Amino acid sequence: MNIDSSKLLAIETCSVFSVLPHIIWLALYGASRRWPIDPRPVLKWLRILRWVGWGIAIPLGLLGLARNQFPIYGLAMSTFSIGLSFPESWLKRRFASDLFKPR
Repeated sequence: MNIDSSKLLAIETCSVFSVLPHIIWLALYGASRRWPIDPRPVLKWLRILRWVGWGIAIPLGLLGLARNQFPIYGLAMSTFSIGLSFPESWLKRRFASDLFKPR
């Protein structure tokens, strides 16, 4: 079976952006087990990264539709952005008491 290089690149890109949130989640889990971490800056960066992902996904999706192609890169970025909501919600649940303590 022969696959075009552009299709192979699309498959690789989708795979990387689908797995990357799980790798981030695993790294956060390992760090929280090993060291005491402050979840406030991590949550801030996850939220920023998630919105940047959405900001990139929408133009990529529209560009793919404008070129009359399947918007695979826009879907890959939106999958990445949706995937980041899982470690973010995990951090909120795990450190909920720490997040709402007065400073």
